[in-house]
Amino acid sequence: HPDADEEPLPLQDHETIQKWMRSARVISREKVGRGVAGVDQLVLEHDSIRFRAAFRSVDVTARRSEPQGIENPRKKYRDAAIFESAAYALSELLGIGRVPPVVKRTIDGQHGTVQIWMEGVRPEVVLIQGDQLHPPDTLRWKQQKQIMYVFDNLIANSDRNQGNLLIDRSWNIWFIDHTRAFKRSTTLIYRDKLKQCERQLWKALRELDDETLRQAVEPYLEKQEISKLLTRRRLLVRHIKSLINKNGEEEVLFEVRQPGVELAVWAD
Repeated sequence: HPDADEEPLPLQDHETIQKWMRSARVISREKVGRGVAGVDQLVLEHDSIRFRAAFRSVDVTARRSEPQGIENPRKKYRDAAIFESAAYALSELLGIGRVPPVVKRTIDGQHGTVQIWMEGVRPEVVLIQGDQLHPPDTLRWKQQKQIMYVFDNLIANSDRNQGNLLIDRSWNIWFIDHTRAFKRSTTLIYRDKLKQCERQLWKALRELDDETLRQAVEPYLEKQEISKLLTRRRLLVRHIKSLINKNGEEEVLFEVRQPGVELAVWAD
């Protein structure tokens, strides 16, 4: 497609998408969004096929100070594009499958990540503003939000908002923008909002051993970030267990309902 606009790629398997994103020629690069963590929209070309991708290069490390100005080295904070790769790796490892494929890549001398651009989707905030957020299956919608809370608790993502949830025409929710996740904290940020867990996700969380988890994120996270992640997984499992003990397995665990056949039609 000449503009690579709103056209899905003629492939769906993640391995091929990643291969293309690593090697495709950069046709254009345009800034999207504001601030340090802004995204560049790329148009890439592979074998005469053009497609869009998001390039993030932010890599900011700060140390948060106490109110008196005394620095606490334990309060290290990172805003890093590489966290997109860690979030994708975890989404795939746990069978969530709702983080678009991403790869590490250097463009114009800048190290960062390239993530496939989701075509034919709308940010949740846009649908709300246009009074178009009317999922046909409200139970399925709530189930997907519970999966999101599990994921964001695990990765310590306090930056989740309606602008970084993308909704496709089947009313699937996709998770993007994780540069401020993986905090060096053992707090389950959305603990109180987490009431249920998808059955296979619960099985994966429970059976996942520390070494497998470590190997999945080691290329992308620092040691302290990995250590806190391992602790959060244990706390997350403990929390879900307590919900099951209190409310019963049938109330807490669920299988995600399949999307309906009717596709959403967005108004431009």
